[in-house]
Amino acid sequence: MERDLRVFLATPFGANGPGGIDRLTDLMAAGMEGHPELGIKAVRLVTRGRHGLARGAFVYSSAIVRLWRAAKDRRVDLVHINLASGGSALRKAMLGRCARWLGIPYVVHLHSGRFDRFWPAVGPRFAAAIDRFFAESEAIVVLGQYWVDMIVSRVPSARAKIVVLPNATSPQPRDCKLAGDGQVRITFLGKLGPNKGTPVLLQALAGLRDRTDWVATIGGNGAVEESRALAQKLGIADRVLFPGWLDTQAVAKQLGQTDIFVLPSLSEGLPMAILEAFAWGIPVVTTPVGCVPEVVRHNHNGIIVPSGDASELAQALRRLIQDPVLRRSLGDASRRDHAKRFDINVYLPRLAAIWRHAAVTQGAKVMTGENVRDFVGVRALPE
Repeated sequence: MERDLRVFLATPFGANGPGGIDRLTDLMAAGMEGHPELGIKAVRLVTRGRHGLARGAFVYSSAIVRLWRAAKDRRVDLVHINLASGGSALRKAMLGRCARWLGIPYVVHLHSGRFDRFWPAVGPRFAAAIDRFFAESEAIVVLGQYWVDMIVSRVPSARAKIVVLPNATSPQPRDCKLAGDGQVRITFLGKLGPNKGTPVLLQALAGLRDRTDWVATIGGNGAVEESRALAQKLGIADRVLFPGWLDTQAVAKQLGQTDIFVLPSLSEGLPMAILEAFAWGIPVVTTPVGCVPEVVRHNHNGIIVPSGDASELAQALRRLIQDPVLRRSLGDASRRDHAKRFDINVYLPRLAAIWRHAAVTQGAKVMTGENVRDFVGVRALPE
């Protein structure tokens, strides 16, 4: 009987960590355990930790030692390396080199919405290390065609190994309905600050002060106090809640009572929060950044507004607040799209197939990206 494939999931913070990468990794690990027929044993490899740079260096060194021991004892077949920009890129490029030295194949999974700006801006030595990191991988998982084009423009030889696999989330048992008090509930989830468009959102909400039929929750870590102060300055502090970072259960509770989800980011990969909103059947108001336009279709499952435009954002929110039929129509479409394309139960067999083809016998030629995509059933997202 064929034994389970042993995969280390390189993740920044570990179980229940903040951010989309850890939320997706939690789903990967739990999903593979819950689907033994896939034959995957997935184990987290924490590479950063949650307690500052000094502690982070210790965590990273411990991860390298753990990987070395697992390789020595033949307890790992593949490393799945989640990649973001900044320091993550350096850590993960080094991890890829270590895996290569240990004879362990690795898959790169690119998440960062800022990577297209970060990569060209780093020095030549660092850029070369990233180029090699992609080139020496066995497969590269990206969230949409936008990132295929970006990688190929820098490392043309990587084209054949790139696989488009959008993020996924768990299905939810019901869709959202109007509150009994008649208030339309608007939700934002993410790291508060300019990159996620929090100041623009607050300015847009201030433009809705003439209406008394809405309340908003802005959940997440980051610039919480600054955002609260801006809400006070704009005269909407009594209409906007700032609960701070929400864990998985709190996110589900919040989305279960949300009528409109909004994420007016300046840059993104493919936000988990949007897909989680889709799972609940919530219409999404967002911006055309990263892979978002490949997922959110204007006037189909959400509304797209220009980045940084508080006036357009306010108009989109006003339109949805005053039109429950439109909210229902867009929300129903988002829920259908989630079931078809972004359900974790659809995602896991595709991911398992990518891993198995990447973890071929040492020294053998890896199956090309085109063949992987044929087998897995994943190609560039449809327009």
